[in-house]
Amino acid sequence: MAAPLPYPAAIRACRRADADAILAGMLAAHERGELPGIERHFLEESADRLRSDPDLAAVAEEDGRVVGWVVPEHDDLMVDLPFRRRGHGSRLVQAGRLLQAAAGRESLRLWVPRRPSSEAFARATGMAYHSSLWKLRLDPEVPVAPPRFGDDILPRWIEPGPDDEAFVELVNTTFLDHPSPLGVDLATIRRVHGNPGFDPSTILVISSAADRDRLIAFCRVGAYPADDGRLIGEVKLVGVRREARGRGLGRELVRWGVHALGERHAMDTYLSVEGHNAHALRLYESLGFRQDIEWPHWTIATR
Repeated sequence: MAAPLPYPAAIRACRRADADAILAGMLAAHERGELPGIERHFLEESADRLRSDPDLAAVAEEDGRVVGWVVPEHDDLMVDLPFRRRGHGSRLVQAGRLLQAAAGRESLRLWVPRRPSSEAFARATGMAYHSSLWKLRLDPEVPVAPPRFGDDILPRWIEPGPDDEAFVELVNTTFLDHPSPLGVDLATIRRVHGNPGFDPSTILVISSAADRDRLIAFCRVGAYPADDGRLIGEVKLVGVRREARGRGLGRELVRWGVHALGERHAMDTYLSVEGHNAHALRLYESLGFRQDIEWPHWTIATR
């Protein structure tokens, strides 16, 4: 078992039981309007993930109560409103850096709202603005042509189990040169794909007719209830191997995602893209997506 991280005073490792307190704090912040563009569904999903994997987070504690948390994988740091300006936020930044360093990452990235107080806090802890993630929205009235894959392309739904290792390799290779690199591990994918509620038709994988066993691209979608009860669709991830780019696969995958969500009766469709990923931003805007919500990210080195 790994040695405990040397957290600052009043900070400790997250436990499964802390997920309820974290969810309550996130929902309270949501009600205050502090989380623009975030639906309750995502907060509940984040809490569920902490219940299954509490090592993702560290928490601030005061008088035995969880009053703040940092979840680097979710770009999330928050302190409950009554407990702010007591140093918990600064200590959580240090805890986040420790978590990222232990994971072999060179920086901690956090979402910092465009509010003077939030930006002042980020600067005071040594963070600097890095980039913005944009949530793009496609109006239901905007027509999107159905996908058209060439005869040399073999699209199909993912097959949980047999495809797991190949899918992990595809995702990690595809996003290695992404403006905001991300990665997945086999244990996580097997847990997600093994969930009784997992729907294989939410992930389209592509191989070429010349090599049916090697995945070269994918698109993942999801639908969830918005706060007002409408069903919202999201094109969650689109990835194409470097050597397969320039053939229009990304465009056709997005089109597939939009139509797959339409078949699920989603009222609106969203996707997220880094603002400095100019190529992807142009592609999505050419399909009718428009900037809706900005999530600025600030970073600090882990060492």
